[in-house]
Amino acid sequence: MIRHIVMFSCKQEADRDTIYRGLSVLTQIKHAALLEISYNEKIDQIANDIDIIVYGEFATIEDFRAYKADPIYQQSIDLVRHLRDVRVAADYAVSNATRDVVTA
Repeated sequence: MIRHIVMFSCKQEADRDTIYRGLSVLTQIKHAALLEISYNEKIDQIANDIDIIVYGEFATIEDFRAYKADPIYQQSIDLVRHLRDVRVAADYAVSNATRDVVTA
């Protein structure tokens, strides 16, 4: 399984809902096992620069690639790119993640 996490900040606060709606079209893409779009709750006291999060889970790397190749993905980019400031993405294979303390 591949986990895909993308975080966005808005150039202008007034565009926050427009970006959220633009990213929400991604939920129409059927290649994800799970896809969520959420506002950042900004609970952390140190860093709250991120406004919106996309979280996805994909059964295989092929599903992830198909998601990125879907025309709806480009539609979302076209709706959002000019309004967002920062975009930070991270992808990882669950099979490579640890849930244990790592020692030397």
